[in-house]
Amino acid sequence: MDIFCLKAVSLGDLEKVLISHDGAGPGSGWFLDKIVIKHKEGEDAQEVVFPCNRWLDEYQDDGKTERELTANKDGSSMKAFLKGKSCFPTIVFYTRVFAV
Repeated sequence: MDIFCLKAVSLGDLEKVLISHDGAGPGSGWFLDKIVIKHKEGEDAQEVVFPCNRWLDEYQDDGKTERELTANKDGSSMKAFLKGKSCFPTIVFYTRVFAV
């Protein structure tokens, strides 16, 4: 599993995210497990999980390279894993690389 952490500006409460890629180049598709967004304002911290569990690949799954993901505000399964990370707000992409 590859994990990518990006620092970003606050966008407030998010309910949906749109993620895509242009499909350029051979082997450009990838599998997205989930996106986790952590945000801290003052002493209050929030974590929102956007589950996907789908391919973004024109040759896999349904052939789409764009996904609109809806928030699962529970996110409790990721809290222990991300505990202690201090970069807020943070966008975390969880991907799995498969040989095709």
